[in-house]
Amino acid sequence: MILTSLLLCVLERPLGAEEQRIGISNVGITGSVRPIALAGSCPSEVSAHTDADFGGGQYTVQAGFAEQEVAAASWTLDPAVFPIRLDVAEMVFATSNANVTTTTEWTFFVWSGTPASGNVVAQYSSDGELLPHVVLQPGTNGVNVQVLVDPDDPEQIIINDSGDATFSIGYRIDQHNNQTSNPCLVAPPSTQNAFPTTDVGGLQAPSQNWLFGVNCGFLGCPPNGGWSTFGDLNVLCRPSGDWVMRATWTSLSCNQTLGACCLPNGTCGLETSNDCLNTGGTWQGVGTLCTDTDCNAGGACCIPSTGGCLSLPATDCGLVGGTFSGPGTTCSTTVCFPEGACCLDDGTCVEPTTPEDCTTAGGVFQGNGTDCASTNCPDPEGACCVPATGACLILTNANCGVVGGQYAGDGTVCETACGTNCPEDLDGSGTVDFPDLIRLLSAFGPCDDCVEDLDASGAVEFNDLVAILAAWG
Repeated sequence: MILTSLLLCVLERPLGAEEQRIGISNVGITGSVRPIALAGSCPSEVSAHTDADFGGGQYTVQAGFAEQEVAAASWTLDPAVFPIRLDVAEMVFATSNANVTTTTEWTFFVWSGTPASGNVVAQYSSDGELLPHVVLQPGTNGVNVQVLVDPDDPEQIIINDSGDATFSIGYRIDQHNNQTSNPCLVAPPSTQNAFPTTDVGGLQAPSQNWLFGVNCGFLGCPPNGGWSTFGDLNVLCRPSGDWVMRATWTSLSCNQTLGACCLPNGTCGLETSNDCLNTGGTWQGVGTLCTDTDCNAGGACCIPSTGGCLSLPATDCGLVGGTFSGPGTTCSTTVCFPEGACCLDDGTCVEPTTPEDCTTAGGVFQGNGTDCASTNCPDPEGACCVPATGACLILTNANCGVVGGQYAGDGTVCETACGTNCPEDLDGSGTVDFPDLIRLLSAFGPCDDCVEDLDASGAVEFNDLVAILAAWG
């Protein structure tokens, strides 16, 4: 689902010979950019050539802009960041001293590559409902037309590197409020239409600001129409600033954990493997995209109520209470209800058990069809305290005896086990010695929950000193 929000701004106006500067001071916001990010994904980035802040200030209205003409901008990135997800696109449109309420219908484009030679990745047109038309009241007003994608929508705008590490966005005016019959001879009335804007900070990126012009012959802007960069326009046509346009995007390449997740209802979303499994989905692998995944393709459907398997689409599988194994899977190669040996934390083995029951018991499932007779479950390990050296190692009980240690128990850790066995060893050195005595004497007196208060009496006193001396060594 593509969403838009319109931010009311204050602006100024020209396009070539028709550009005109305007100033807007009262900024009313009717929407805002939502931060869009997936858990664990790369941070979002903003690409813009303009120095405008998309709020009130001075702008230039390109009043010669006609129906079917397109304002676009392109950016070249590090190839390593691709593929990228387009999160938000923005462009400011404005009126200058309009004497009527203006309504402008528009279309938004995304290209992989430049507008002139790239491939269209996405295209959406205003419909007055989901994508509002640009409607401005009489006077000098501006609006920031934001196109953003619901982060929960599986149909994200994903842009791949087409070979030049470039992507582009653009806005086309489909229908002016009042278009002249021949805009090549008479420009659309500047007091009855809204136009795209450029900034007043000077043209900074002439080769990456683009204009698609209608064909007005060899004297047109550009000659004979079509695509042209600002740098290739003649000086009489060339805008004096950059389009007030920017894109917010997120690289998907630095996140090596996301992939397409086919949910039980047949929809698809970008998820980590764990998040996908937790929602009952089928993960398609690292780097897979929903645009390349048909989650409703048939696959093995395991039906717990009967123990059977059928090849069904994901949605149908969910309707019968089944577990979908993934698009393209088959019942002949899918083990629907695996059972086998389970190695528990204490080194024992139980059978038969399911992977889910084994995990719940804290064990490790050994695979479908395995049994305890042929499974060698590893002995449990724990902290092994070695009094002779004060060392602590994680070993099995048998191996702890080999090094002359004292086994603290299965699953214990050195950070707590050895010190807990000898509370008089105040510094955790493995030996009750002179530093422990000095530490206890330094704390002599009332003490609230301090480790030197060995008998928990509320004070470090003679009884604690006796305990230290009794444990010496």
